[in-house]
Amino acid sequence: MQYTNSRQSTPRISVHTFNSKRSSSKTILVVTGYDYFLQKYDLKRLLAKYAKIILVPRSVEDREFLVETVAPILSRNHNIHLVTNPMYDRQHQIIYQLSINHSKIIEINTVYEFCEKYLKKIYVPESIEDANPQIDTFKAFTWPIKFAKKIIDGLAGGLLLPLTLPVWGISTLIIKKQSPGSVFYTQARMGLNGQEFDCIKFRSMRLDAEAGGARFASRNDDRIFPFGKLMRITRIDELPQLLNLVKGQISLIGPRPERGVFVETFVEEIPYYAQRLLVKPGISGYAQVMYPYGSGVKDARHKLMYDLYYIKNWSLALELEIVWRTLITILLSKGI
Repeated sequence: MQYTNSRQSTPRISVHTFNSKRSSSKTILVVTGYDYFLQKYDLKRLLAKYAKIILVPRSVEDREFLVETVAPILSRNHNIHLVTNPMYDRQHQIIYQLSINHSKIIEINTVYEFCEKYLKKIYVPESIEDANPQIDTFKAFTWPIKFAKKIIDGLAGGLLLPLTLPVWGISTLIIKKQSPGSVFYTQARMGLNGQEFDCIKFRSMRLDAEAGGARFASRNDDRIFPFGKLMRITRIDELPQLLNLVKGQISLIGPRPERGVFVETFVEEIPYYAQRLLVKPGISGYAQVMYPYGSGVKDARHKLMYDLYYIKNWSLALELEIVWRTLITILLSKGI
């Protein structure tokens, strides 16, 4: 669905509408730069709750144009859930007032409240200069949570290490056959409070994989040999990290440990990125099971939203849910 204006001075607004088959009469109107934080998974979750989703991009502040564009939408939908930050900019203020004037029933959430309550992630502002009031009081895990995670990590290490030893042996033989050289690959990663540790994995790439310098691995990376690709899909390459787990350098569940060179870049470009260093990294994590494989600043920002939610809203139920999702991901050969 598109609404356009013939005036050349004002850019066109493309209003995207998604309809569900639910009997609910409630419509959600999102006007906060939706393409920045909404994924297909999020839309699916919202369509299970709302009859209609209307997404208005943040692109213009012209009052007359916005009235012509948004008012017809509001006149046809009287039960509105509005996601906006009325103090953010003029467009938000205009649509906020239009919604109040047109809607008989209205629920209003800021994007911060909406993301955490409905999408189960913490909104990370686009600019390093912007703030999210829900993160400004952010704290690391309390001692009861640390104690609970220590028990979980101890049980996981004690059970998984001996159980997976046969897989270690088979993997060692295949790696040596397909790509002669070291079976294991160690790389400095940032852990708790930014302290570096040597992360251990089965080597899945050629020995000269980083001859041209550090770079993110991609899903179809030509540096990966055949069994290396299978290891990544099934996460067999992660098994040696159980040694890091036993040493107490990482947890079973937590933010993915990143290389220092990437962390430095992300800290400069992504607001609150350093907050993920307040807890131990993990072999698997909430971001890893909720967000598809990706690399670069954009993907790192999306993953951070999930990592921050995990840290802020940790519970035993959430921890077990991530373990379950990890197992499902492995069994379905999706990789992480």
